[in-house]
Amino acid sequence: MSASCYEGCGNYLIYGHNMKNSSMFATLLAYADRDFWGQHPSIRFDTLSDSGEYEVIAAFYSEVYSQDASNVFRFYQYTDLCDPDIFTEYMEQVQEAALYDTGINAKHGDSLLTLSTCSYHTKMGGL
Repeated sequence: MSASCYEGCGNYLIYGHNMKNSSMFATLLAYADRDFWGQHPSIRFDTLSDSGEYEVIAAFYSEVYSQDASNVFRFYQYTDLCDPDIFTEYMEQVQEAALYDTGINAKHGDSLLTLSTCSYHTKMGGL
């Protein structure tokens, strides 16, 4: 989990390996296919104290951008979504980056879960 996450931050960002044996987060890559999303529209994520099911809002490709890159979506900088304007900014960028429209939207105050893994679509890429 990203070090910038805290209980109630609004967006829990979890990084996982895309293992060659298809373990861990390898299945995330399948969300690039809309048909896969149609068959698996939600993800279960449980903590020690709560059980949760999250609807998949979007799948998108990204990369780790250099400090001087401008006009790029650094999704990994959006964990604290308590401010409604930041939440809206984040959701607009998610929808713009999405590979397809799921028709699912979030509203400020919803708890989001962002899962990230390497996809190798670029040298420093992720999904």
